[in-house]
Amino acid sequence: MKPRLRPYTDYTILALLAVLSYALFFHGLGGIGFVGPDEPRYASIAREMLTTGDYITPRLYGMPWFEKPVLMYWLSAIGFEIFGINEAGARFPSALGATICVFFIYWCGRRLWDRATGLVAALILTTSIGWFTFARAASMDMVLTTCLTTALGFFLLGYNERRQRWFYGFYAALGFGLLAKGPIAVILPALSLLGFLLVNAKRGEWKAWFPEGILVTIAVATPWYALCAIANGTEFLKDFFINQNLERFTSTIHGHGRPFYFFLPVLLLLTFPWTFMLISALRRRFGKTEQILLWWAVVPFVFFSLSGSKLPGYILPMVPPIALILAKEFLQSGSRVYRVAVFLEAGTMAFIGVAFGFFGSTLNVDPHVSGIVITAVTFVIAAVLVVIALWLKPVFLAGFNVMMIIALVATATTMVFPRFDLTDTMRPWQPALASLVPDNQAVLMYKPARWAEYGLQYYRSNRVRTAFSPEELIKAVKDEPRVLCITDDNTLPELSHVPAVDLEVVHAVGGQTAFWIWAVK
Repeated sequence: MKPRLRPYTDYTILALLAVLSYALFFHGLGGIGFVGPDEPRYASIAREMLTTGDYITPRLYGMPWFEKPVLMYWLSAIGFEIFGINEAGARFPSALGATICVFFIYWCGRRLWDRATGLVAALILTTSIGWFTFARAASMDMVLTTCLTTALGFFLLGYNERRQRWFYGFYAALGFGLLAKGPIAVILPALSLLGFLLVNAKRGEWKAWFPEGILVTIAVATPWYALCAIANGTEFLKDFFINQNLERFTSTIHGHGRPFYFFLPVLLLLTFPWTFMLISALRRRFGKTEQILLWWAVVPFVFFSLSGSKLPGYILPMVPPIALILAKEFLQSGSRVYRVAVFLEAGTMAFIGVAFGFFGSTLNVDPHVSGIVITAVTFVIAAVLVVIALWLKPVFLAGFNVMMIIALVATATTMVFPRFDLTDTMRPWQPALASLVPDNQAVLMYKPARWAEYGLQYYRSNRVRTAFSPEELIKAVKDEPRVLCITDDNTLPELSHVPAVDLEVVHAVGGQTAFWIWAVK
């Protein structure tokens, strides 16, 4: 390529990555209400920071909440200023972080190897299912992963170019990681680099990594930790460091216990449809840079497999280094191992079609799409993959995977998400309740799931009460003329056996019903 054309090639690649990042991360970002218990909680904390002006102590419904550090809440508050106090604003940090990582991975791949490797790595990252899923959720894990990915990139540049400024960037990123999710932001990189040093028998090499830069980490992270400790005393130190970090790792106190192999299927999903190319990539001889990438990917997997608490997002930091490791595989000619990897991807697609198309109810999964459609689409994809495996080079697989994921996200945001919004979020109840009760009146929930309770707490601005037994329900209504209550449809028949109360059903959304309930004298 002529030198004068190279800048235009870079501009074209950057424009392509920008369009893909918008389409996969930002488009329709607020198209579905808050999902699960975490999204509405994090959004509520950020909203309280914005409305109270207290950006030091995280508070949930007015009470200090020290489960996570503060960076996510700060960024969500900025998102609220940009998009309004809504779902898009709360999810803005994740979408922004995912986009930063995509461009950062391209830049690192281009600088360490070449433009093509950087582009393919960025495309792999952008279109990995786990990546764009977490990019569209109000997630602490994406914010942490952004910090760790920038730290990885700066370290690789510093390691290869021996420049102090890159190492200082590495230490600064670790400081922001401490603000994103706490000590784990330092533990994972430390274990990764320690493993690299031990395997290469160069234990003293760390002295060339400008270790005094740890002062930059301290300078970035310490002010908030100090101010929060001053404002909240030992309560913050005990709850955050002991309960939320040490006990979360060593026990199942927070209810996230999983078997030791839990992250095997999670890894398959996070990096799908690119996962099986690892079989081919791990066969080649790795240089020092790729060894660091491998350690950066392996350590979170092993570390959290040993943890008492396990959640899918814990190993999200694996995805960017895996993208860089895989990129070179798509710039080579096909091989027998490559064909095996593509056949495995095709087989997985066929399995997904059968599992979700015919056994969705058995698996207790409702994809909100016809099983026949799922089966037909996945089998067509599997057939195309077989053709690619037999007759086409890896670069065609890369192109097909990218187009497949774009089509998937476009379908999900336009056709599937609105259906999930009705059944799996509490947002549809916001306008429904506005027509039934005044904004300042509390609504009662009977035996709610955690996602429903936290979701309605957000949409009703904490004007929600709960009852988890018939006795609590009777106590909640005995001193009032009548109370508006919401419960799951599966729980509704149970109320016919509650003594001394009567009820009148007034509204239903998805799988939940609202009814007036009052005490019978």
